[in-house]
Amino acid sequence: MNDHDSLHDMLREWKAPEPPAALETRLRAAYREKHRRWTWHRSWSALWKTRISVPVPALAALVLLALAWILEVRPVPAPAAPRADRGYLTRLDDSGFQPLPNGAARVVPVGAVPQ
Repeated sequence: MNDHDSLHDMLREWKAPEPPAALETRLRAAYREKHRRWTWHRSWSALWKTRISVPVPALAALVLLALAWILEVRPVPAPAAPRADRGYLTRLDDSGFQPLPNGAARVVPVGAVPQ
């Protein structure tokens, strides 16, 4: 470029115009509107205006599928065997079975049953 450029001289002499008086008022009002206090109305409207990109639901579906698969494949512990030391008979042979006269059933401790 030339050392003596007329555009360079003109830009050096140029002064920016003063901003209008209402500009600062409009800027402050716009800032307050954007950063006003949080309210329930604003949060619900923001919820409905929220954009969700496609990868987020796809990733959530994959996480749910992985969780379902893990729950399906995991080993299930065997049921606990009934304890034999409770003091009650659970099986009897039916030889010599005599029904009770009134038809009522009763629980008898092991020691009370004749062997």
